[in-house]
Amino acid sequence: MGFVEVEAVKKIFYGEKKEVVALDNLYLTVNEGEFLCIVGPTGCGKTSLLRLIAGLEKPSAGKILIADKMVDGISRDVTLVFQQYSLFPWRNVLNNVAFGLEMKGMQKSERYDYARGLIELMGLTGFENAYPYELSGGMQQRIAIARALAYNSKVLLLDEPFGALDERTRHRLQEQLLEIWEREKKTIIFVTHNIDEAIFLATRVLIMRDRPGRIEKEVKVNLKKPRDRRSREFLQLHIKIREILETILTESGGNNV
Repeated sequence: MGFVEVEAVKKIFYGEKKEVVALDNLYLTVNEGEFLCIVGPTGCGKTSLLRLIAGLEKPSAGKILIADKMVDGISRDVTLVFQQYSLFPWRNVLNNVAFGLEMKGMQKSERYDYARGLIELMGLTGFENAYPYELSGGMQQRIAIARALAYNSKVLLLDEPFGALDERTRHRLQEQLLEIWEREKKTIIFVTHNIDEAIFLATRVLIMRDRPGRIEKEVKVNLKKPRDRRSREFLQLHIKIREILETILTESGGNNV
């Protein structure tokens, strides 16, 4: 048994005239402390899968377990970070990061000390009193990740968190996220459209197909760290995953990874 278990999960969305099977007979095992990346065509159900694991949606069939406990609604064991930063515009950086600790009832001085430590970890010391509108997109996403870490949940889910950022900022945040993962030993499930990003971050890459969404292939990433995006081994993995995705797209008649 893994730390996160998705067993025979099916998800159906019902419209006025038809139903859409987003996921069908999906199995997934994630080990504790693993950094798992998921790639796949647009509309294959990657985000739906994260929402199910987070307890924001209920499966139409099957079950999901975290640490042998059935997921049944929103749980403190899981935190989900979206591509949109979702920061409170009326709260400064310190109070955004400390929000979850406040909800847990932690004393003000204690939660502020803890939040400042996370702000330092994300390289944003000196911006504690700034508001989201005063920060760049990359800085806002770092704050969103710091706030997620403050919950101290067992599983961190990230849904294309760096997708809207420029390449340089994205690379820098990828490196910071890896440092946090190695330090905090979190179990991370990371959804991305970017093959390069998946190989750079993951211990394992899962490739999904659509119509309906399910796991098609698994690619283990055994490259040494720090990973060199220009190395032969890195490029070979990139080609392998790209070819699998192109086959999926050809079979489904799609054109968007």
